[in-house]
Amino acid sequence: MGGVYGEINSRADFDRVLHEALGIACRILAGGRNPAIEAIAAQLTWMALTCEGGREPSADERQKVNVGLIAMRELDADRQDDSGLLARKLYALDNYFTEWPTDEQAATATDADFWRRFGL
Repeated sequence: MGGVYGEINSRADFDRVLHEALGIACRILAGGRNPAIEAIAAQLTWMALTCEGGREPSADERQKVNVGLIAMRELDADRQDDSGLLARKLYALDNYFTEWPTDEQAATATDADFWRRFGL
């Protein structure tokens, strides 16, 4: 666990984290209207639909997700509450979904692998 995909080391982990994040977003929304969380919940739902039945999302579909950016702008990942937990899950989900690595790539990825893609 760790690196650019956080707790996601496989497709099964991705599915689990995606549904956990959606549950957290729904819990937050139960407390009242929140446009940022509504946008996050909509994207998470869309991600789940694009992967339904083991389907692999297309490259174009994978580029439409920006839950990590929304989390970075609107949530504090250092908080020890639902919003912080959601932010941490969203960073991993966004990276995983955008890259769509194999299980082996996800299990062995490090932050250094991420930066190497940019020549850093």
